[in-house]
Amino acid sequence: MKSDYVFSQRRSPDVERTRLRLLEAYHDPVSASQLDAIGVGEGWHCLDVGAGGGSVTRMLAERIGGAGSVLAVDLDTSLLDELASDRVEVRRLDLMHDQLPEAAFDLVHARLLLMFLSPRLGALERLVNAARPGGFVTSLAPDFGTAALSPSSLVWQRVWSRFLDAAIAGGWDPGYGARLRDDLRAAGLVDVHADYISRSAPGGSLLSRLLSLTIERLREHMIRIGADDGEIDEARRLLEDPASTIASPTTCVAHGRRPDCS
Repeated sequence: MKSDYVFSQRRSPDVERTRLRLLEAYHDPVSASQLDAIGVGEGWHCLDVGAGGGSVTRMLAERIGGAGSVLAVDLDTSLLDELASDRVEVRRLDLMHDQLPEAAFDLVHARLLLMFLSPRLGALERLVNAARPGGFVTSLAPDFGTAALSPSSLVWQRVWSRFLDAAIAGGWDPGYGARLRDDLRAAGLVDVHADYISRSAPGGSLLSRLLSLTIERLREHMIRIGADDGEIDEARRLLEDPASTIASPTTCVAHGRRPDCS
């Protein structure tokens, strides 16, 4: 959620909206399980930060009933505005510069957000401050360093290395999933729980298509630091080849509780 966000919809709106739909299809089941584990239900007041396409906002609105509320915030609310209702408020907000309500929410949710912000621990502390004492903060982040293609090739290795370098050059941490659990603790949360999820899938699968489009979105950034345009095309072809096997980035899904005032 920053103004120069590399996956901004304004750069490639059609491609990015397709990528967002794939992200939702891939991560929504995990997010739903996390909300179940926390026990989100009737009457909860929730904050969804970096709400993106709004799939988690919808989940929350269904769970909280008429007595609850959801505040969904993002830099770009174009995909969220239609969700506004008597229980959902949509607001344009930059987490690093705009004020959030303090100690106001039973749940603060931020999926695939912290990896793009800096300083990350400072961003997380802002989320913690928005939770009421005893309230929950939950987040999800991948570690792209664990992704692998089999059978591998020099082309794939070069392209993937350029992808990771382009991500770092763009200001985000592609390995943040490995830090997330400890950062929740460092931000002052207690009762921190974390699950680490790895998957394997053939080329052409949901996972493969998501990785392929993510590489495509970073194509210009990768070329600027030395990637070859044709090799990027070949890497995307390998991701779509059913003979390939993709090991996913390891996803950390974690939550903790803000300590009670007592």
